[in-house]
Amino acid sequence: MSATANVGRRMLHVIWHGLDARGRAALDAAVRDAVLEPDDADAAGALRQQIKRALREEPELLWELSSLLPVGGSVTVVASGNRAIAAHTIGTAITGDNITIRP
Repeated sequence: MSATANVGRRMLHVIWHGLDARGRAALDAAVRDAVLEPDDADAAGALRQQIKRALREEPELLWELSSLLPVGGSVTVVASGNRAIAAHTIGTAITGDNITIRP
């Protein structure tokens, strides 16, 4: 499981424990739907609504959730060598001699 998935799982765990039985059941159903239909925008939207509802009803959960996120820091990007490319975020990069790009 990726680090991002682990953080998401821990966040859902914190939210779930902050809810009453009714809220837990609703969150559980929304998570199950989102897992069963990962490409369904409606399922993802329903899960987001459950999370927003939980945060409205239990504002202290925000602090708990924020403590799970990594602290921001600087990023160092180094390019070294002939035709080296470096970027924090990059879309398409093409290097080399006599390159032809076709749509």
